[in-house]
Amino acid sequence: MKFGIIFYAILGILALFIGIYLLQYFILLSIIFFIGAFINVVFIHKEYSLHKNDKIEYTDNSVPDEIIVKYSQSGRIIAIATYSIFVILGLFFLLGLKFKFNGTAIFVLLILLGSTGYFIFKIISEVKKLSQIIISINGKGIRIKNNSRYLWNEIQLEKIIVKRLVSRESKHDYKPEVNYLYFFHNNEKIEINIDDFNITDYQLAQVLKIFRVRFNNSVLL
Repeated sequence: MKFGIIFYAILGILALFIGIYLLQYFILLSIIFFIGAFINVVFIHKEYSLHKNDKIEYTDNSVPDEIIVKYSQSGRIIAIATYSIFVILGLFFLLGLKFKFNGTAIFVLLILLGSTGYFIFKIISEVKKLSQIIISINGKGIRIKNNSRYLWNEIQLEKIIVKRLVSRESKHDYKPEVNYLYFFHNNEKIEINIDDFNITDYQLAQVLKIFRVRFNNSVLL
């Protein structure tokens, strides 16, 4: 974690100084480097939060009646800021384009307008994700997005699993890990990637155990 924070801090400081230097020449380009510095600050906060949250131990009393899981806010902010860089680049080239009525100029103009519009659309999509509920867990069961809730008495083997991505082209030993919420519902296997949510795999694993115990105790009463 410390290496990651130091790495992002160095990149952020470099981007900040470059942005300040470019202010006197190209304001739009300097804004891009300021956004880059901001992105690195968010990365630092994300790294610190993940390390801190993994140490939190949940108990039955500390978990509310329902847990709502959404997309990671820091992840959405990073995505929005990154797409904003491409929008600014598009505006930069559009403003610097010396337009002439010929096929090449019209083609370049359409490419710039299309790519800029695409990244504006991506920004709007990321903003919408901030309020989108992906998983809700309560005493009745687990609900994924707007689907019907999977009831606890129909769920089996709920847990968090880790898959390691292996590429045939990769010549290195490093294999990226992806965390999934995994369970069976009426003999149907359900998996959902949880790596980009506002809850860690360790936290969600604790939550699943607590709600399972709650349900089992309610059945015994």
